[in-house]
Parts: sequence; C-alpha cells; structure tokens
Amino acid sequence: MSEITAPVTWQTDPAPLLAQRCVILGEGLAANPALSAEVCWCVRERGDWLVAVIAPGFVRIFLLPGGGELWGHIPVGQLRYLALGRMDWRFFAGHDPVLGDYQFVDLVQPVSAVLGMAAARLLASDALLALGLVAHLPAPSEEPSKPVSRRGFLRAFTGRR
Repeated sequence: MSEITAPVTWQTDPAPLLAQRCVILGEGLAANPALSAEVCWCVRERGDWLVAVIAPGFVRIFLLPGGGELWGHIPVGQLRYLALGRMDWRFFAGHDPVLGDYQFVDLVQPVSAVLGMAAARLLASDALLALGLVAHLPAPSEEPSKPVSRRGFLRAFTGRR
C-alpha cells in the first residue's frame, strides 16, 4: 500500500513555471497548430490557485494547491467534482516532476475544434466567469469600445484577419 504524501503548496504565483511546463504537459496529445503556449490568467481563490492555460495540445484550467480549501488530494488519473460558480467542475488529477501534483479541467475536446488563439482566449475568459471569479475580471478600459461590423465579427470568429 503506497503512502499518500501531502501536496506541495504554492505560496507564490505558479503561472511562470506553468507557462514553461505547459508544452511538456501536452506531449502525446493531439495538437492544434493554430495554438501556442500562453497563460491567460492566474488567480488565487480561497487559498489555492486556478490558472487558465492554452497550449497546442489543450485549453485547460489548472488547480494547484496553495494551502487553501479548494484543493483535495486524489490519486493521479482519478477525478473529483468541485462546485465553483453555478456548476460542478470535473477535475482530473495529474503529476509533473517539476510542478508536483495538479488537477485540471479541459475546456474543449478535441482541441482541434479551437479556431485559433483568439477563440482559445475567449474560452479562458468565459471560464473565469463560469467559475464565479467575477471579482478577478480586469477593470473595463476607460476608452469606449468601437462597434464591430458583422463582417469583422465573423472574421474574428473564424480566425481570419
């Protein structure tokens, strides 16, 4: 019987290291050449870390232990449900030799369905709202937004410029 050890807790922002590791974490997954590695947002919520990451192999929300109340240890490969926002999120457990234990939710499957970085960023932004993390939204800019034409909207939606 293997001994369960306490997870390493992140006291500082894990985003820089996660940004370095996200391509490695996606190895072996079907890749989308329209996507590149990027951390969209990283927030500390109830003592733990939620991080939205885009990589060629996935668009995910990671949960990393920070010593708070969201983290619950589960064996690698297992899943757990966590109530955030107005829904239950299905987190899968993983382990990386550099990051330690983490849990994640894929925002889209297959990743080939994502049309490009703009669409992936929109998924990550929508997840921030769905997770109930409205307080972490960036403040609206002082500059009023310009209206977008139907053609401009459709080009942005399909990934064309």
